[in-house]
Amino acid sequence: MQNTIILYLNNTRMKFAIPFFLIVLFLTGCASVDITVSTQVGGDKDRAAIQQMLVDWVRAYNAYDAKALAAIYAKDADLSDKMKLLKGREAIQRLWQERFDKNPNVKTKQTSLEVRFLSPTLALETGYWEDVNREDGDNDKRKNGMWTCVHQKIGGKWLIISDRGWTQEQSE
Repeated sequence: MQNTIILYLNNTRMKFAIPFFLIVLFLTGCASVDITVSTQVGGDKDRAAIQQMLVDWVRAYNAYDAKALAAIYAKDADLSDKMKLLKGREAIQRLWQERFDKNPNVKTKQTSLEVRFLSPTLALETGYWEDVNREDGDNDKRKNGMWTCVHQKIGGKWLIISDRGWTQEQSE
């Protein structure tokens, strides 16, 4: 027996084969497929959770707490630093600890510019950063630039899965 759809119009029963019915709907414009996702994702709770994650990130950084900072990253996250790609939470924690050891007075300010939800469990965030009292072997103790992070909701919690940052070119 073939799959059919039974439709009632003006008390008249009509029976159609499913493929025929779908073709008629699409050709007449009575049905369409909406592939936009942006209006379906990124609710207030998710947006607030990502904003709180940045607050927690700044708090951990300014407290020189590499362990708390690394906990904001997924276990298999990656982070680019000076032409190196670090993989995993442990490597990321070591990077932050080394940075704090070299820069015991560094403080950061982070400004989120945009959070764009790509799916219910994936978001892209871009922002500015500015570090004060950071020593990188040159005379400039103030460093700033931009960053982009990919966040993933894992086990109901938003975590960073990819972190990319770059410095602003300093003028002479």
